[in-house]
Amino acid sequence: MTEKSRNSIYALIDLDGTMYHGTSPIEGADKLIEELGQLRVPYLFVTNNSTRTPEEVANHLQHFGISAGAQDVLTSAQAAASYIQKRFSDKMVFMIGELGLQQALEDSGISWTDQVDDVWNSEIGVVVQGLDRSLTYAKLEAAACALRGGAVSILTNPDVMLPSDRGFSPGAGTIGAALQSASSVEPIIIGKPSEIIMDEAMNRLGCTAQDVIVIGDNMMTDILAGANAGCRTALTYTGVTTPDNYVSFCARAGVEPNMVFHNMKQVREWFIKEML
Repeated sequence: MTEKSRNSIYALIDLDGTMYHGTSPIEGADKLIEELGQLRVPYLFVTNNSTRTPEEVANHLQHFGISAGAQDVLTSAQAAASYIQKRFSDKMVFMIGELGLQQALEDSGISWTDQVDDVWNSEIGVVVQGLDRSLTYAKLEAAACALRGGAVSILTNPDVMLPSDRGFSPGAGTIGAALQSASSVEPIIIGKPSEIIMDEAMNRLGCTAQDVIVIGDNMMTDILAGANAGCRTALTYTGVTTPDNYVSFCARAGVEPNMVFHNMKQVREWFIKEML
């Protein structure tokens, strides 16, 4: 986050597909972030990733020469923990997830467990679930039973697939679908395209939707989330959306972006023009 600009523009920026592709940086991403700093445009990196801590995300960005600290990052795990802390702080939470979600719950002062035996021996008020690549049947069974017993279901992000070295792997949304099927309880979705994570981001920046531009490559997550939150949106052809699939992706999302950019250079030039 940076000091407020005189023109009151705030940026919520996606990561994978916008700043980098896995282990490769996207051309011009580092210069865009550098320019935002010089223009004093406050920004926040907003990601559906629930497995990494903010420190890990920032280190990943720094590896690409992109200036970032943990304070510049909002993960779906952090947004989920904030949501729980504000609404269910007196409840015991059963957690399915990895380090990013664990740390977020700890940092928010939430009482939580990931031990199956605790589900049978204590009253669970909330089940929060992110991606868990060590998921066991026992955890799935315990979570489903807790939900059928009245616990609130919270899903960090609805992504059913995520890019991997093998092509695509099951995401948090895949586990969420199994839990919903086993419990008949619909989860509260925190990450994009939900407005919940966007509201948390704007709360952190101290701004309102009318001053925000959401920048991302994915119509179904980034752009739809921005639209749901009432923000301006800027689509970049740097990831999953291309000129060839743009029309069909807009139809699937049910929205269109306010602006479309082919690359990060164009995004940077837009900010420079806006700040003149």
